[in-house]
Amino acid sequence: MIKTHPRVFARRLRTHIAKCGWIWLLSFLLISLFTHFYQPAVNRTESLPFTLFLIERGEKNLSVGDYAAFSPKPDSVGGFEFTFVKEIACGPGQRIEAINREIFCDGKKIALAKTHSKRGEPLDVIASGMIPPDHYFMRGTHPDSYDSRYAKFGLIDRCRFSGKAHPLF
Repeated sequence: MIKTHPRVFARRLRTHIAKCGWIWLLSFLLISLFTHFYQPAVNRTESLPFTLFLIERGEKNLSVGDYAAFSPKPDSVGGFEFTFVKEIACGPGQRIEAINREIFCDGKKIALAKTHSKRGEPLDVIASGMIPPDHYFMRGTHPDSYDSRYAKFGLIDRCRFSGKAHPLF
C-alpha cells in the first residue's frame, strides 16, 4: 500500500472537491428530496404477488383496488409496530358480510378466512356490517395472508396509512 503525505492528500482532496463537489452536493440534495416524498418497501411474505414497492408518503386519498402502506393496531400484531402493504378490498360505506368463513363486500366474494393460523392458533372472522367512514378492509391475495378478514386485525383507519404503495416487481 502506498502511503501519501498528509499535505499531498489534502491538496488532492481540495482539487477533487473543487472539480466534483457540485456533483456530490447535487446527489445529496436529490436523494434527500426523493426520500422525503418516497420510501422503498420490501414485502417479505407471500401475502401479495409483489416483492418491492415504492411508497408515496402522505398520500391518503386511496380507493378500492389501490395498495396502501399502513401500521395496524399494535395489539393485532403482538404489540409491535410494523408497516404492512395490502390491497384495499372494501371501503367506507360498503357492506362486509362473513358467511361460512367467506368474506363478501357488497355481495362480491373478496376473501376466505382460515380456521387456524400456521402456528395452530384459532382465528376469528371479522364481524359483518357496514364499514364506517375512514375505515378500510385490507387484504392480501395469498390464502395465508393475515389481514382484515380476521377480527383481531380488523378494519384499518385512514389515519394509520403512511401512503400509497406502488408495486415495482
